[in-house]
Amino acid sequence: KTHWSWEAPRAPSTAAVKTGEVVPVLVQVPMESSDEAPITNPFNRMPHYVTGDYTKNQTFLEDLEYSRALDCLVKGCADLFFTDARGLVCLGKRKVQPQADWWMLGGRMKAGDTIQEAAGRNAKRETGLSVDPSRWTFVCAQTMLWQFRKQSPEGNGTADIGVIMTATLSDEEVLAMNICSAEYSAFGWFEPSALLADPALHPVVRHGVRELVNKGVKDDLHRAATGGGADADI
Repeated sequence: KTHWSWEAPRAPSTAAVKTGEVVPVLVQVPMESSDEAPITNPFNRMPHYVTGDYTKNQTFLEDLEYSRALDCLVKGCADLFFTDARGLVCLGKRKVQPQADWWMLGGRMKAGDTIQEAAGRNAKRETGLSVDPSRWTFVCAQTMLWQFRKQSPEGNGTADIGVIMTATLSDEEVLAMNICSAEYSAFGWFEPSALLADPALHPVVRHGVRELVNKGVKDDLHRAATGGGADADI
């Protein structure tokens, strides 16, 4: 049997040496036995590279500085799909721009965050829940341009790159959720099929839900491929 995993290239290409680029390479690795430790599903991860000794800083931007930064820079966001034991998906109805409507929980990343750290911090801020980084898995990523934003001047809009992460909550965690009232007027749990069929829902949310459903298929495929499943099942 074989499985697929991500490894750094053993010998970088000439182009990579010239540009300084670190390229993840998909390689086929033999699996000696089914008793080995579980193999990380390459479909469910977003590579994170640290070059050198990076140190997080505590720089804080005042409103005017942050507004000017939004005019010039693409903001990174870690958005969240909480699911429950029934397979329902949590969405919140936002009060503020850039999407004052039904959307994912979450918010911006900070410099130095891994995507799991950003997801956990946003979850804590917006729901009060502490979700261990190991529980988050990658769903998808996309870029977005918005006509409006929360910060003045609102009409300057904002440019984002959003990464969607997911974690499944226990029944106790669902009951303990305390949604941030400053950001959301309501929240709810929805069947993925109903969200996909709703034309009024923002296309980024529908895309994310579709990828969340696809993630379940990829998980099944990975388990079958690495667990000795029959070719017909795979």
